[in-house]
Amino acid sequence: MIKKIALQIILLTVISKFALGQDNVAGIYVDSLGQVYVQANMPAYFFLAPDDKKESRVLITSKDPKSNPMYFDGNGIHYIKTLDAETNKMVSFKIIADGIAPKVSIHFKEGLYMKSPKKYIIEEGSKAEVVAKDNLSGVRAIYVSIDNSNFVNTNTILFGNGADYHVRAFAIDNVGNISDTLEFRALTSINSIVKLNNIYYDTNSSKLRPESKIELNELAQVLAEFPKVRIELRAHTDCRGDAVYNLILSEKRAEAVANYLVYKGIDRNRLTSKGFGDTSPINECVKGIICPEEKHQENRRVEFKILPIK
Repeated sequence: MIKKIALQIILLTVISKFALGQDNVAGIYVDSLGQVYVQANMPAYFFLAPDDKKESRVLITSKDPKSNPMYFDGNGIHYIKTLDAETNKMVSFKIIADGIAPKVSIHFKEGLYMKSPKKYIIEEGSKAEVVAKDNLSGVRAIYVSIDNSNFVNTNTILFGNGADYHVRAFAIDNVGNISDTLEFRALTSINSIVKLNNIYYDTNSSKLRPESKIELNELAQVLAEFPKVRIELRAHTDCRGDAVYNLILSEKRAEAVANYLVYKGIDRNRLTSKGFGDTSPINECVKGIICPEEKHQENRRVEFKILPIK
């Protein structure tokens, strides 16, 4: 009768915590076919024991006294080989070391109007799926946080009406490797207003500075990818100076952005421009109120609004 030999693994760090408060797995995973996966960066002790007497385990040793605990020298397949003292035969166990975290992405099946690397404009009521891929031990769970709420175990996000969502998501695999956190904004109203960052003009001028073109080039690329989308460009000034002058200056600045996008290949019929002068501040700095320069800078801005698709 052939005696079955079982391999037992004990990791030095059995339970660990990760930054978001959930308990990590023990670092060992056995799939439905009996394949053993171990977190690659965790030192481990390996034991042999008869299958029917697992409490009678014996530590697998090596000629090198520094080999226990054992460390894997890379991801992938490793073999633990040792001599079974009772049968005087070599036994071999296949271990897969996994030190590669899952990769996380977001997918909208429908309702996506336009996107940039960290921003999505979507239809109200859209659903998104958080997808995680792991090529070794497999994905254990996906966690999602919306607007800085606690992370919950889900892979589906439902976006409601007219809101600006801040979404974070990450995944953990079956041995405890944690992915990078995917972070993005989703605006769910066709009339959502999006601020363009780092748009600068010469003083009292509508001439765009060279550093402004980085953001505008990205916008032009997004518009090229979504040819049905139309936008309204909106420029604002701070409250200092004459109101009529500010209105005219903001109109010229909005038009300058539109002209640059046309120069980058966007059809002029997809663009409208509008200046608001100092009539729509986003903070308390209105005429007659003394404010620091950074507050005035907040009000000097260029935005765009997605218009209904014809």
